[in-house]
Amino acid sequence: MTSHDVLTQVNVDVNNGSPFATDIGPDDWTPAIPKCSADCDSYATAKFLKLTDLGWPLSALRLATCWTEKVEYHCVLLVDMPDGQTLVLDNRHVLPMEHQLLGYTWHKYQVAGTRSWEWAKSFIDSLKKD
Repeated sequence: MTSHDVLTQVNVDVNNGSPFATDIGPDDWTPAIPKCSADCDSYATAKFLKLTDLGWPLSALRLATCWTEKVEYHCVLLVDMPDGQTLVLDNRHVLPMEHQLLGYTWHKYQVAGTRSWEWAKSFIDSLKKD
């Protein structure tokens, strides 16, 4: 199974394991629990934990927040691939997506391997390749 296959399987398993529910009150960042309602940050956190359980390095995984094309605040998991590509695991999509194809306006992202967050401008700048 390729890395991309593993990402797809984790994305599908988490997305299909819990029905979506919009937050009521503040975000709690609790991982999605199978068959229980979950919101986007719960899906992203569950994917993060599943991938670390499968041996993915913390240095390759980052949570990120953004606004969707419908101007809804959203959370996803970014996965930095060995080839330099950054893929997004998103409860709104079945397949891992390239970040630039989503049409999202990025807000913040987690600094890989830490609990620190940075503003998205530095994230976007880091992905620009000349």
